[in-house]
Amino acid sequence: MTESIRAEIERKLSTIPVRASRQMTSTEYQFRVAEITRLFDIDAVGSERGIIYGDKGVELEDQPLLWAVRVLVARRFGIPEAI
Repeated sequence: MTESIRAEIERKLSTIPVRASRQMTSTEYQFRVAEITRLFDIDAVGSERGIIYGDKGVELEDQPLLWAVRVLVARRFGIPEAI
């Protein structure tokens, strides 16, 4: 995914009001992102070392979605230091 696509996603997401809740640990963050990713039928499992995707990995067309999920979760729960 190119930087211009990431910038466009950031710009669009900045218009969505998100109330910060609490700071998550890195592991909690990985599990939360994986949970949300599975809602979109993307095979993902959170672990202490990151998110593990299924056999095929992440399709190119799904990468903007994953970036948006990561940004929104980070805005809602704070960005863990180890990410």
